[in-house]
Amino acid sequence: MGRIIRNPFAMALVGILLGLFGGVVLGVLVLLLLNSKPAEMRPAPSLSTFDVEAVVEEDYINWIMVKSANEMGGPVSLAAGNMDLRPGAVADFAVVPELGSIKLVVEGAVGFVPNDDGSSIEVVLLDVNFGRLNLSRLVPREALDGINADIKRLIVDKVGAQGLSVLAVGSDDNALWIHLGRKGD
Repeated sequence: MGRIIRNPFAMALVGILLGLFGGVVLGVLVLLLLNSKPAEMRPAPSLSTFDVEAVVEEDYINWIMVKSANEMGGPVSLAAGNMDLRPGAVADFAVVPELGSIKLVVEGAVGFVPNDDGSSIEVVLLDVNFGRLNLSRLVPREALDGINADIKRLIVDKVGAQGLSVLAVGSDDNALWIHLGRKGD
């Protein structure tokens, strides 16, 4: 069996050393979280021709964001949310998860890109923060799968039957636009 330390000075020294070690480890973990960089957007293809341009206003995106997040039955419902589009198919967001009487604001950025087969667009999480604490590494990759499946279902139902593909996605300060066309034309 191990030897039990009975000297109070030695016990205090061991406690202090363990506390220092734990503090250093915790400090390194916090620094890693605070210093993580946002995800990069893959460059959008430059297209001069398309058949259809679908425009989605920022007000509609804000309304549907909260509505769809609450209807999907995910781990957390939203009490409020806001998305602020900016040029480059990117939007900043702020959401308030429903956590009883606690009101926490989570902020970040998402990007909108055509998916690989051109059948839809995907929402890609670029950055997520709670205050100065960057949470990007803690959000699972599949966190937006439900939203992306809903978007794909809407686009495929509306334009997939017409033989159109998503060629490009863009935005300005007020709207997101999706350029649709036949690939190879």
